[in-house]
Amino acid sequence: MEENNYVSLMKNLASPLDYSEGFYLVYIEVAKPTTEISETILEHGKIISELEFGYLCEVHMQGIPEIARSLSLKNHAIYQMVRLVRLNKKTDNKIDTK
Repeated sequence: MEENNYVSLMKNLASPLDYSEGFYLVYIEVAKPTTEISETILEHGKIISELEFGYLCEVHMQGIPEIARSLSLKNHAIYQMVRLVRLNKKTDNKIDTK
């Protein structure tokens, strides 16, 4: 098997120790979106879009495990959480992805 160099891909990964004010685009997959799940997510971040099997959210790095903890404490199954990209908000409130 060919050996791949992943160093260039890894240099832009965020750290779980990121306590900055930066936001990340996060996909949260659940069996069926509900009002209770939405309200729980909104305690820790902003829902950008409700999808067929989950939510696309804007969340601080430290909010990601808080969403998982809060949902699990209310017995909501999480099928996956994917941190997609760090968001850079411009002064005009538009979002730019890097």
